[in-house]
Amino acid sequence: MTADLFPASDFDDWAPTYDQDTALNSGFPFENYRQVLQTVLNTAQPRVGQTVLDLGAGTGNLTALFTAAGCQVWGTDYSSQMLALARMKLPQVTFVQADIRDSWPSGLPEKFDRIVSGYAFHHFATAEKVRLIRDLAVTHLAPGGRIVIADIAFASLAEQEAERQRQGSEWNEEFYWVAEVELPALRAAGLQAAFEAVSPYSGVFLINL
Repeated sequence: MTADLFPASDFDDWAPTYDQDTALNSGFPFENYRQVLQTVLNTAQPRVGQTVLDLGAGTGNLTALFTAAGCQVWGTDYSSQMLALARMKLPQVTFVQADIRDSWPSGLPEKFDRIVSGYAFHHFATAEKVRLIRDLAVTHLAPGGRIVIADIAFASLAEQEAERQRQGSEWNEEFYWVAEVELPALRAAGLQAAFEAVSPYSGVFLINL
């Protein structure tokens, strides 16, 4: 996440209430939060024993689903306090404090069967999203693997603008996904990409080579 716009300290401060906020929020941006994470699991179609990397793992809610599915899971986040809570929930998982944009962290395998993420990539502009995802797909995805990303997302620019108007002064200007923008950009980078909406402002992207 871009350090000057989204400092790790903001997420450290949010960590104690993150799970409560996502569980209770029935509107923008966390509508159907649990269903969104479950859709990531369903789309990833993991098998017992597969290796999974959760990028921007936060407090470990998505990580927990893949752990329960019998996968070998690693997680990264750049917030030390989010990771502290994740480690308490899931002591069997290796969590590494790292920024997605930086060089590959030591202690992580080079290749994974599945790379997943929940509510992290909306901190990056489209070009940065595509660059990061393409590098993950080319360098760190095992043959036949899948990248599955859940996030705040809209099907079109018109839908995003309508939500912006509804939110008014409550709207936070971030790099939310817009399927009609990001899908062509990902495909132009040589990736296969598909989008499934889960709520009016969230959805799941399936990406592979």
